[in-house]
Amino acid sequence: MIQKLFTPVRLGSFFEEHELHQAQIGKKIIINQGEEIDTSETDIAIFSIQESRGSFMNSGSANGAEIIRKHLYVLTAESHYRLLDAGDLIIGETVEETYQNLRFAMEFFLSQRIIPIIIGGSQDNTIGQYKGYEFLGQAVNLAVIDERIDMHDLHDAVPAQSWLMDVISYEPKYLFNYIGIACQGHYVPQQLFETIDELFFDVCRLGKLNENFQFAEPEVRDADLISFDISSIKGADAPGHPQVSPNGITSEQACQLMKYAGMSDKVSSLGLYEYNPMFDNHELTAQLIAQLIWYFTEGYYNRKHDYPIVDERHFTRYIVNLEGNSYDLTFWKSNKSGRWWMEVPFKVDSKFERHQLVPCSYDDYLEAAGNTLPDKWMKVFHKLQK
Repeated sequence: MIQKLFTPVRLGSFFEEHELHQAQIGKKIIINQGEEIDTSETDIAIFSIQESRGSFMNSGSANGAEIIRKHLYVLTAESHYRLLDAGDLIIGETVEETYQNLRFAMEFFLSQRIIPIIIGGSQDNTIGQYKGYEFLGQAVNLAVIDERIDMHDLHDAVPAQSWLMDVISYEPKYLFNYIGIACQGHYVPQQLFETIDELFFDVCRLGKLNENFQFAEPEVRDADLISFDISSIKGADAPGHPQVSPNGITSEQACQLMKYAGMSDKVSSLGLYEYNPMFDNHELTAQLIAQLIWYFTEGYYNRKHDYPIVDERHFTRYIVNLEGNSYDLTFWKSNKSGRWWMEVPFKVDSKFERHQLVPCSYDDYLEAAGNTLPDKWMKVFHKLQK
């Protein structure tokens, strides 16, 4: 199946195998070199997508995967890592065909409980990443790390500016929640923030993250799939994009987000989009993307497996009675990781069952203990009652 979906990695173009030592990823990873591959012992599959026809502003994002590989392969790897470099996704004659090919690749990996990591290409490829979840028959959460919200409804908007509209309006509907992380208010019209709120979706702005970066952890932990626009990182740390900004998350924060994502028992795919090597001084952004993959992988192999709750003995339960509220609020704290969840009552529907437990923070518990209903609880409650 790998050979039907991907073209082999061109190893000689960026490294010689004899230059690597046994503790580096390039020695540990299984590499698609045109032969049949057994994926039964793979945990994470990395592949590139050379598709940027959905973004005339960043057409160079179709390139650069080999530069990222060059910096990824020299990073350290533990002996128990089970990684695959599947190669380059086969591109369709149209961008829509590429989305479909990406969907097939997602279905192939997800059906085997392999986490796909997509590198390269414009962010509208998230459409194919998202559609790859349809076969599961479950509602999913999408976290988008981006300085903007790509929901333009203009007739002349290119897919890279409007792809989120396609995801939200796609039938059948299985998007339970959208979580916008690191949005910058000067790039997003207030009306768009209001629309997001009316849809009971979540936004964690850059300013809030800078107040306390821990706010991001439960947001990332709640995602099934993550779409990461490299332009959300400040230009000084990641110049490899035509629209760099003086503001944004730092390289350290980006790595921390990936560690959070890897440690989440729920996150099952990651897309790293919009890297353009034409603007990347000293290949700084390529090095950072390689490190983002490394931190995600490190997080994955440190998962605590405390979601979903199987054995209540590994948790501490807190019940909060709010005055004037017909429901008691139940919070769960993992004794393994110290992470928090809150329980939201819902109508019996297997499609939404996974969303009854909502990742939260200790601050949410304190807010409820102070007789204030957490905003996230209200949003999830509203959606579950539909």
